[in-house]
Amino acid sequence: MAGEGNRIINLVKFAESLGIIVNIGKNKANGNKGFFKAIGSQYRIDISKTLTESERLSVLIHEITHYIHHKYDKSLKSLDFIFNNCADDYEDELINLTIS
Repeated sequence: MAGEGNRIINLVKFAESLGIIVNIGKNKANGNKGFFKAIGSQYRIDISKTLTESERLSVLIHEITHYIHHKYDKSLKSLDFIFNNCADDYEDELINLTIS
């Protein structure tokens, strides 16, 4: 679908404007659908070459979310920057979503 392709292009441009290197369809993303990697001040997102265009869009959004989480909490163990007094059960579930 052409619309999703345009969304992916725009989202890649946005990620690159943040200084993230984005590789779509160039590798198998370490055996995952997608992969976010941070080494020092360098960031990279790989999206697996085995995904459909529709899957690529949702996985790219997911991986950019890892980047945002990492910028606020390098340990990826807290969502306090979003929810100051979040109930523990909700926080645990949200963290599980962002680190899996």
